[in-house]
Amino acid sequence: MRRHPANYNTKQSEAVLACLAKHKDEYITAAQIGEHFQKSGDPVSRTTIYRQLERLVQEGRARKYTFDGTQGACFRYAEQPENEQDFYHLKCEGCGGIFHLKCDEVDHVSRHIFETHAFQVNDSKTVFYGKCNMCLPK
Repeated sequence: MRRHPANYNTKQSEAVLACLAKHKDEYITAAQIGEHFQKSGDPVSRTTIYRQLERLVQEGRARKYTFDGTQGACFRYAEQPENEQDFYHLKCEGCGGIFHLKCDEVDHVSRHIFETHAFQVNDSKTVFYGKCNMCLPK
């Protein structure tokens, strides 16, 4: 049986990475990636998608986020893995949208918590819940 090296890129791996890159400013689930392939007429099994996503996360080519335990993991394309910054997140309780938050004011709060309370906040796992501008008027 022929074995491939650990960094061997398969057609499915490249397709999953291309899908993430196409949606690089969004958080995308494995189910949404599956729908993307289904619509394109090139269906890929959910097991294959999960396996490829986990591999891309291990390689630093994608990032994995779990927010509140009520929904599955979301993934995001890691444009520059070695320089990828962690961000705080905003999650809309209306539409479920997830948004990056890079804000100096919140950074000050994080720094205060560290300096005053000797506790380091994990930016990438910090989520603020509320309603986005589209859901607010509803």
